Amino acid sequence: MESSQASGVERATPAVGPIRLADVLGWSSSVLGAPMTVAPRRFLRAIGVEDDSTAVKWTLGVGVREHVATFNIIANRQRRIGSWSRVLGDTMDMSLLLAAHRHKQKDATRLQYAMGVVGTLFLLDLYTAIQLTRADGEWVPDGSQSTGTGVEHDTGGSSTRVRTAVTIRRPEDEVRQAYSDFEWTAFDPAALLAAGEVRFTRAPGDRGTEVHLDHDPGGGLGAAAAKVVGKAPDQKIDDELRRFKAMVETGVIAASETSLEGPSSTRQIMHKRQPAQPVGDS
Repeated sequence: MESSQASGVERATPAVGPIRLADVLGWSSSVLGAPMTVAPRRFLRAIGVEDDSTAVKWTLGVGVREHVATFNIIANRQRRIGSWSRVLGDTMDMSLLLAAHRHKQKDATRLQYAMGVVGTLFLLDLYTAIQLTRADGEWVPDGSQSTGTGVEHDTGGSSTRVRTAVTIRRPEDEVRQAYSDFEWTAFDPAALLAAGEVRFTRAPGDRGTEVHLDHDPGGGLGAAAAKVVGKAPDQKIDDELRRFKAMVETGVIAASETSLEGPSSTRQIMHKRQPAQPVGDS
């Protein structure tokens, strides 16, 4: 693997796209799906539609679909695919509301409001899906999206793939040596170097060194389920990258009473966060 300084050529990484917007829309699916699955008749009355048995069945189906969309976008991180599925879902929802407007209308004002909400979501979902699709095929210079704490990229459909960049405020040679010396448990550091799945580049503005990682540890459906408790392979990699950054920059790994080993997705999910302090300090 060549250094950006040694090669003299500015390398590139995939553009990011509106990932945060995709996540917000992903969570909104469950927000909308919850009342559809828990209280479908009340939901139908709220949007001005007659709550007969056929409408209830359709509502339950749509509610389940919304929860699946959240799982795909948030848990599996299939943002691009999930966004396009939401576009199709919005189209179906609008068709159902138009049919209800003709045959099952109970409150025209509420129904028209619901159609307006679906129309707005359709535009947001379409914009997000198009931008993520474009980003998947575009390239931007290394560091152009770095904030110094890591940049998450869309995973291109893989539920466990990690594509991220972290900025470490140290010279490249020092970061490379630290990478070799660090006790990684989430992956084989030498194998990633040989495969070109980890790269070191100089950060813009002399802010140190960027470590770019593009690796799929695998795990399939089991890994997706493990995300719920923070034990998926990709979450372990993210945890170790944060510990690596802390160790290189400060010489210690910040820990709390509930996470003595340092940053941990599992601890963050299972326990209330405590103020961080260096290991061994009283």
